[in-house]
Amino acid sequence: MCGGDCGVRVTDIWLVRHGEAAAAFDQEIDPGLSLLGYEQAATAAQQLSAIVPPDAQLLTSPKQRAVQTGAPFAGARDTTLQPDERFIELPSPEGLAQRSEWLQQALASNWAALPTAVHDWRDSIAAALQAVSTPTVIFTHFLVINSIAAAISHEDAVVQCLPANGSIHHLQTEGARWRWVSRGAMLKSIVN
Repeated sequence: MCGGDCGVRVTDIWLVRHGEAAAAFDQEIDPGLSLLGYEQAATAAQQLSAIVPPDAQLLTSPKQRAVQTGAPFAGARDTTLQPDERFIELPSPEGLAQRSEWLQQALASNWAALPTAVHDWRDSIAAALQAVSTPTVIFTHFLVINSIAAAISHEDAVVQCLPANGSIHHLQTEGARWRWVSRGAMLKSIVN
């Protein structure tokens, strides 16, 4: 006899923060990877090859740095990355001049204090994770990982952790329950 969770399956998800970008958040809207970023992507692909089952689906933020981070692993698996807008970076002002100041304020804030667009973005991330039913690797961004970490910790600070570029974070979902299996490398400071 089973309890109330009959039929709820445990799903493994690996969140990979993109490699180092070739330009800062306030310098270019959609930069690709730096040379170090490409090295981090290759390292992540090697690490993922050792832990991710062969039938895993590969999702990516449509931003160049995420796609380029996922490309070596997708190539090694002879499969394609599936762009998914739900794993894109935090919604921010369009103008490059406003982005850096806005981001610094957001990083020092609480999720509850941020605009409706950010709450909608977080809700779409949660819905996307809930919809995943097979092993999945997601190439994504610093604040996507922090949004997920906040949902797990039930704490409101925007910055929950400092995932390093190219880091891999293993998450399991079981219905509405999420938990970390392992955490990837972290930065020593938020400046990156």
